[in-house]
Amino acid sequence: MTPTSRQHRSRWRRRPAVVAGGIALSLAAGAGLVWAAGGGLAPPAVDPKVVHAPLVVPDRIVLTPTAAPATSQSVSWRTSTAVTTPKVQLTLAGTGVARPSSTVDATSTTFDADLGYDVRHHSATLTGLEPGTTYLYRVGDGETWSEWLEFETARTGNAPFSFIVQGDAQNDIKSYVSRTFRAAYEARPYAKAVLHAGDLIDTDDSDAEWGEWFGAAGWSNGSMNVIAAAGNHEYYPGPELAEHWGAQFEYPRNGPEATSRITELYAENVYYTDYQGVRFISLNSNFPGDPEAFAAQTAWLEGVLRDNPSKWTVVTFHHPVFSVSSGRDNAAIRDAWLPLFERYDVDLVAQGHDHAYGRGNLVANESGLPAGASAAKSNKGPVYMVSVAGPKYYVIDPVGDNNWTRNGAHLRTSLANTQLYQLVDVTDGEMHVESWNVSGQMVDAFTIAKGADGTKLVTTETTPRASGPGSTRGGIGRPDLPEAAVPGEKPTEPENPTQVVPVVRTAATQQRYGARVPVRLTAAVAPVAGSVPPGTVTFRAGSRVLATGVPVTNGTATTSLPRLLAPGTYAVTAQFVPTGTGFQTGTSAATTVRVVKAVSTVTVSGLPTKVKAKARRTLKVRVVVPDLAAPAATVTVRVDGRVVATRKVAGTVSVKLPRLRPGKHTVTVDYAGTANVAASRLVKKVVSRR
Repeated sequence: MTPTSRQHRSRWRRRPAVVAGGIALSLAAGAGLVWAAGGGLAPPAVDPKVVHAPLVVPDRIVLTPTAAPATSQSVSWRTSTAVTTPKVQLTLAGTGVARPSSTVDATSTTFDADLGYDVRHHSATLTGLEPGTTYLYRVGDGETWSEWLEFETARTGNAPFSFIVQGDAQNDIKSYVSRTFRAAYEARPYAKAVLHAGDLIDTDDSDAEWGEWFGAAGWSNGSMNVIAAAGNHEYYPGPELAEHWGAQFEYPRNGPEATSRITELYAENVYYTDYQGVRFISLNSNFPGDPEAFAAQTAWLEGVLRDNPSKWTVVTFHHPVFSVSSGRDNAAIRDAWLPLFERYDVDLVAQGHDHAYGRGNLVANESGLPAGASAAKSNKGPVYMVSVAGPKYYVIDPVGDNNWTRNGAHLRTSLANTQLYQLVDVTDGEMHVESWNVSGQMVDAFTIAKGADGTKLVTTETTPRASGPGSTRGGIGRPDLPEAAVPGEKPTEPENPTQVVPVVRTAATQQRYGARVPVRLTAAVAPVAGSVPPGTVTFRAGSRVLATGVPVTNGTATTSLPRLLAPGTYAVTAQFVPTGTGFQTGTSAATTVRVVKAVSTVTVSGLPTKVKAKARRTLKVRVVVPDLAAPAATVTVRVDGRVVATRKVAGTVSVKLPRLRPGKHTVTVDYAGTANVAASRLVKKVVSRR
């Protein structure tokens, strides 16, 4: 968000609707019959400017991801123009009263809202954070503050988490969409992100509609990252993108930059972020009619897909590659983007716009399946999904004749007239997706299983899973309920509980990143009055929970450091959590464990010590990391100190050397390494003879 101050045209007005039999009807360009349960059936009881006018008290608080979500976090909010010193206060999450440890100033954007009042939006990016750590924050001006909210930074590398997908909200957001948003949050209250596939609202700069959108999500927007794509209604009536967008969403500025016009057009609405092994890419599908802009975005998309270090890829945008609704066909988007999704084997493509549900794949991806898999339930390649969160619905085409079948795709599931949300659970080797309606019934599910070599299989499921990584808060259990008081009975004096402090030990003081056998942690719990107190142990590395609920057996509890714990120095502690009365929790003194980078080794084949002068040789450069697949990083090849090739490599890459003149030469191959894997070098002496 860039600090600005603008005047804004008024757009508050009521638009006509045709009502028949209590159902509002309208027609959408290029679409079939549209029907909605909304359309103004629940108008506000008072003037919207009374409901939505800003105050000094912060509202519309929202988290948005940065390009480095393991160490930074963006937050935005709204106030009246009386606020001139916006700031964020931050501290580590704890069990007691929050005390701010740092304060960060925010930047502001001011404009005249369509309801006739000025609004001021503020944004700040918090940096220097620790990966996998829970923080508390509040926003305000130094005197008036929001409540304390919390977020957890991403862990480094691949780690389980859940996220939510929402299709178009658009209409009657407070009345109906709030039900969808809250049902999804209830199912995955500790999800780390929510994707919105465009048309968050109906009218681009309607402050009342944006107010309803934030109100429908409530404080959940302030506790999980909102990853939103711009739909056509963020440009309606347009022609520019809603001024609210850039003011209230602080997104990474890593989109297309072919020209200054392209940079401005796509700023903070085309972007990507890598979160715990998933690359999320947000596209803007509104410009296929602008050849320069569309080509620039397509070229950028290919680069972001090609140079992708993450295990999983999720792409979201508004106008679907394959339309579910009758009469729609986004051929330009399909022609440009479908080949890229297939070539780079994107995992999930989440779209909206059609106000219906559909999920499927290319028919070509149903052949060559592994033994035991059938095309009736399984496929390879990307999954294309269209969904809707709001109460506006479109007529869908028949299963046997639709935009999918006419373009070589298989529409496996379709559904009309239903408000839906999707739950996505990312675990080791799996991305599991469930579609639920607001009445609590699962209507579709599938699992994308991916092997270590990148091969994958998508399988339709029929039974919902009991929970996912975002179902519970790790490391923090619910407190025991108090016993019911008996009226008139004399209260019992509380016992003075005994504090139990374990002793933590480590099998080694150093661990290599990715080690096959990680360092073992042991917590010893001493007997009290001749017996070991009943309870469990929670192990932590700093503020990060390593394991919780570890049972104490014969006075000890054991666990291991995560294999993929990021390099660094950690203070490991063990906390005893009693399960009975008479004992009080206690935390051990810390013991230090150092995690060092994994070692890499560069090998080269195809280059003997003696070569024929002026003959070109092709090297096969291989990077090996013990117990791990070598992560993608830059390999630089030099001949006599001169760079002859630079490649991105994850495992093996071929490099063609220039012709060598007669004489002695030194060939150097440098692997740059990553944050978790050390760099390495190979030097080879070569004699070139005539």
